[in-house]
Amino acid sequence: MWLSFQGFCLVLLLCLMSLRDVEAQFPRACSTPEVLQTRMCCPLWNGSPCGFSSGRGVCAPHPARDLPKPVDYRVNWPRVFYDSVCTCWGNYDGFDCGQCLPGWRGPQCLQRYHVERKEITDLTDSERETFLSNLHQAKQSPSSRYMILTSNDTTVDGNYAFHNTSVYDLYVWMHYYSAKSYAGSESNAAHRGPAFLFWHRMFLLFIEREIRELTGNQDFYIPYWDWTRTNHCNICTNKYFGGVGQDGRIDSASLFRKWKTICPFQESLGIICIHTDASAPAYLIRNPGKDPIYNTLPTAGDVEDTMATPLFDTPPFDKTSRNSFRNKLEGFEMPDDSRHLNASMHNLVHRYLNGTMSLVPTAANDPIFMLHHSFIDKLLERWLQDHGEATYPDSDQVPPAQRAQAYMAPFFPLRTNNYYWGRDTNSLGYSYREHSLPRSGAGHNVTRHAEEFLKESSAGGVQWQWPVLGVFSVLLLCVSVGAAIKCKGKRQQTQDAPTEEKESEFDYRSNSLYAVWAKERNGTIDKSSSTHVASCGAHPHDAAPRSLSEGRGDGVDSAVNVEIDL
Repeated sequence: MWLSFQGFCLVLLLCLMSLRDVEAQFPRACSTPEVLQTRMCCPLWNGSPCGFSSGRGVCAPHPARDLPKPVDYRVNWPRVFYDSVCTCWGNYDGFDCGQCLPGWRGPQCLQRYHVERKEITDLTDSERETFLSNLHQAKQSPSSRYMILTSNDTTVDGNYAFHNTSVYDLYVWMHYYSAKSYAGSESNAAHRGPAFLFWHRMFLLFIEREIRELTGNQDFYIPYWDWTRTNHCNICTNKYFGGVGQDGRIDSASLFRKWKTICPFQESLGIICIHTDASAPAYLIRNPGKDPIYNTLPTAGDVEDTMATPLFDTPPFDKTSRNSFRNKLEGFEMPDDSRHLNASMHNLVHRYLNGTMSLVPTAANDPIFMLHHSFIDKLLERWLQDHGEATYPDSDQVPPAQRAQAYMAPFFPLRTNNYYWGRDTNSLGYSYREHSLPRSGAGHNVTRHAEEFLKESSAGGVQWQWPVLGVFSVLLLCVSVGAAIKCKGKRQQTQDAPTEEKESEFDYRSNSLYAVWAKERNGTIDKSSSTHVASCGAHPHDAAPRSLSEGRGDGVDSAVNVEIDL
């Protein structure tokens, strides 16, 4: 009787704690007390764990389970919660191996799939309205697949409960969970280090897929916002994401006027989120360009300076790194010019919007966030294509949570930080269409030099600048036409690609556990043997065969050491 009363009090306490929360996403099937007690997140798909009987994957232990218990239970993902999770075979993906890897679709995930992400102002009226409508539907619709974990102190073991959320708010919380520094540390899972760009690439792929499944719109994609084409927030209008009033609130004529943020920013590291007034969540706020320190957007020149950086990242692999492409693109390494910026590139755009977007943990509440990061991803892909010899940093100086073999939190199935290195966007099912008015780095330079020349000539009373400007204009036109022809050729190659690919030499069917499944299907082994394997009785190395579509061996089978230095 006394134990029952204690249990009731514990449940009541957890319910009360839901007013003061930290959150992350968890598969709904893995949030029950029974599953948490077994420490196995291996949901059934078509009647068997991880779709094992269908040849989709296996429930396997992961190396992180052998690491020391961390002070903050977000560290060493998912060490504190689960010892075994699904590892998917071939082109299968998802926490239960019930989905396809990005770039694949069909019942057996063998059909190639590809979308082109366009610049937001290049969308047709119909495309724009469908995109915005799909976002709004995601904001209003509960997630049937995931729950969010809430806790008011991530350093207390077992101090959490699970709650429902919308599809869009799930996405917001995943960013919040990863962006907030771990207790006793300045490190987090997704910023100020080499994982920054790849974590956000996976993040965009995740929400794209969730919205496709919610809406049934398989052509849904996240467009990008090229902020170098404007000197103001040209998408802060009711045509796009809402005009802005004097108080920073979204205009009443925009559907985003009613969007509310999930929780305010909280400086305390152990407490990720405290709702000071749960009945009145904050609305979206934007005051673009009104901060006197951050009153400008990055320029095309800033982009070209960043793209010219030869090294992906440099020691100490944090916000103080110098001559680092990652750190320049993230915006901690500033250009040395007359503007005297306090932030650049990615960071400057966040600061420029001067509101919900300006605090990184809460920034994803504003839908402009995803378009901003789509453009950052576009720049990453361009740099990677030009630097095929580059590699993900392999150094003990890298923050533990962002080392190559550490798992990205809080994603399922498990993905290491270097998983996407060597996988270009085409292999992931998407590419970027250049703006309808293409321009190259040379074009930027021509325009900039022409402007400087005209300014100097006018000041000196020179009247013969117009013929010279004509020469500049012709040169710029030639560059633009050449870029357009090149882009057209690339798109044609993509359209001519086959819809299916044959198994590579790294066929997942050579894996020993797949052989067990094949024998079981043919009736050559008994059920007890297959049950043992599907219940995680396998060596983790056997549980991570390579993908059909990739020849690279970055899987989840390598031992990792991701202790946080506190």
